[in-house]
Amino acid sequence: MPQRSITSKDIASLPPPGFNLAESIRFSPDDNLITYLRSPNQTLSRQLYGYNIQTDKEFIYAEPDGNNEQAEDNLSMEEKLRRERQRQLITGITRYQWSKTKNQSLMLIPIGSDLYIHNGQELRLLVNGTNQPPIIDPKLSPDGSLVAYVQDCELYCVSTTEISAVPRQLTFDARGQPNKTNGLAEFIAQEEMERSDGYWWSDDSHFIAFTQVDESNIPIFRISHSGSDDADQIEEHRYPFAGKANVHVTVGIVDLTDNNKTTPDIHWVDLSSFDDYYVARVSFFPDGTLALQIENREQTKLGLYQYDFINKKTLQLLIEETSQSWINLHDMFHTLKKTPTQFIWASERTGFMHLELYDLNTRQLIKPITNGDWVVQHIIDIDEENSTIYFLANRETPLEVHLYSVNYNNDKSTIERITQEAGCHVVHGFSRNYEYCITQWNSIDQPPIIRMLDVKKREIIKNLDHLQQGQLQAIEQFHFVKPQLLKIQSRDNETLYCAIYKPDDGQAKYQRPYPTIVSVYGGPHLQRVVNSWSLRADMRCQRLVESGYVVLRLDNRGSPNRGLAFESKIKHDMGHLELEDQIDGINYLVKQGITDKTRVGMYGWSYGGYMAAMALVRASEVFKLGIAGAPVTHWDGYDTHYTERYMGTPETNPHGYEVSSVMHYVHNLTGHLMILHGLIDENVHFRHSARLINALIRANKPYELVLFPDERHMPRKIDDRIYMEDRIFEFIRKNL
Repeated sequence: MPQRSITSKDIASLPPPGFNLAESIRFSPDDNLITYLRSPNQTLSRQLYGYNIQTDKEFIYAEPDGNNEQAEDNLSMEEKLRRERQRQLITGITRYQWSKTKNQSLMLIPIGSDLYIHNGQELRLLVNGTNQPPIIDPKLSPDGSLVAYVQDCELYCVSTTEISAVPRQLTFDARGQPNKTNGLAEFIAQEEMERSDGYWWSDDSHFIAFTQVDESNIPIFRISHSGSDDADQIEEHRYPFAGKANVHVTVGIVDLTDNNKTTPDIHWVDLSSFDDYYVARVSFFPDGTLALQIENREQTKLGLYQYDFINKKTLQLLIEETSQSWINLHDMFHTLKKTPTQFIWASERTGFMHLELYDLNTRQLIKPITNGDWVVQHIIDIDEENSTIYFLANRETPLEVHLYSVNYNNDKSTIERITQEAGCHVVHGFSRNYEYCITQWNSIDQPPIIRMLDVKKREIIKNLDHLQQGQLQAIEQFHFVKPQLLKIQSRDNETLYCAIYKPDDGQAKYQRPYPTIVSVYGGPHLQRVVNSWSLRADMRCQRLVESGYVVLRLDNRGSPNRGLAFESKIKHDMGHLELEDQIDGINYLVKQGITDKTRVGMYGWSYGGYMAAMALVRASEVFKLGIAGAPVTHWDGYDTHYTERYMGTPETNPHGYEVSSVMHYVHNLTGHLMILHGLIDENVHFRHSARLINALIRANKPYELVLFPDERHMPRKIDDRIYMEDRIFEFIRKNL
């Protein structure tokens, strides 16, 4: 296939080449099928497919009809915001759920505004949501007999076994209260705590725990739709700014054991002894008692509690984690049904996230399960019959992610690596007997490929090529330069990993030293330099390389998966050490004769936008150009949970907030600054850019501004994304 140059439309079109893959890949309860969401036409619209493992046949399991396809413009505001916070772009069928019961081929499928049940033979309408308030976050009970969901701020459930079953309302005190919800996660939980759930089923399907959120103590922050034809279109958000009040969150448990009660009993958890807390995680123990994780406002203490609400006992503290820096929340608390007096926990007490085995009765640590200067990232599954935990980690190198197993009952707890190929591995799920798993492997040399793996033999059983149809054609039309992965030393001898994209040496029209652009995020919770195809398929980087630029990606201190000491160096002083590390990367390229030190720029979005703006105002001798997308410009304008984790509050750390602000250094600006922002961004408000612009005006500093009146934190509409890429490319070509 002849190769062509990369255009703005190529960069704007999602997903990038190689990543139009099937999603939500799962084994059926009987292990005869694999089900998944994928596009039939290389778009973001998904249908639900099944694949018969024995016959090697793929078939459509369910598809939205023409009237029910879930176009984003037709979604409710709550669902749009949930998708924004989950960074979800796909449409059509976006989720489904198998029953956990082995002998039941029952599946829940939300399609458009309706809920459907598939019994393995046919699709049946369960709840007709047409002309009703939107149905949000539906979930099957563990036994498959009920579906719970939130509608009009209240919890409901409906039987899956009764034909024409009438939904049962479970909570009654939020509807009509504009600032109260039952069963929905608050903004902070969704955006910053990686908790998108607001309710949870017990293992026996008899109880539902839920959060009740009351935002009435938070002042309204209004966002006007200035680009709308409707002059009255205004959004109202209760946004908790750093140092200000948080929403009030309580936890209740709905008792479903008596179906004859019109209003079910609710057990409320007494949290009055906690001062200014976060409800971090909620789940159940196998005996039906509640497992509750409570974090303090400073995020230096996390408690795991057990609550026996049936016997009206008080909260019992099982584990208390403390930290001199901050607590990183995780989803690696797992109860064990075969040995219900034990549970799995994860802790950074050693400086790296590792797994531990605890005794529930004594509340004591039985033993560490993993250890070392590496990070356990996720528990994929636990095979209790064989006492084996399957987990993802970066044991050999921070640049790769592999699947490992460990026996938590063996004294030695020997760790075995299951995936062998160099690169990054994603595991979509195990068969019920843990004989097979579905893995996705990719590397800087290998586009993502989905296979079925024999777990014990470590052998690939089959490549599931139909789960990545059209990938090669999408890739082969371009010449993708392979970035070089390097580790360099910072000025204070810290090892930093980076990726360097260079034009093909020897091309007559491009000569060393090259103009150089830093592609940056730089903030916590995002690692960008890994042995992954995502580096190769970074279309904006590749376009710049085509045009004669070197591009540098570097994970500075503060980024994750290197241990708490590496991550916490930025505490109370953001935008300082991160920028020094990026400059050290540039200086390395200058010493190698690769980079022209007079032609260096930086671009980034969100925290990366903050970094790009800071680069121009704090290091104007290094950076001549900065493109700041949706930048945080002063941390007093961002939310409580994220900001206070790293910065404390404006009252306890006033100097840190001052020197971490872009505006504090704006008088130093000498380079070319472009600011891009969506006017209805409810996460990083346009107010951040407006405050920066006011400071630029006062200092008489020039800037360029690109606005997206109808976009939130990241432009989602294709026209807006193409326009953005055009402006970014023109700005770089003109000024660097």
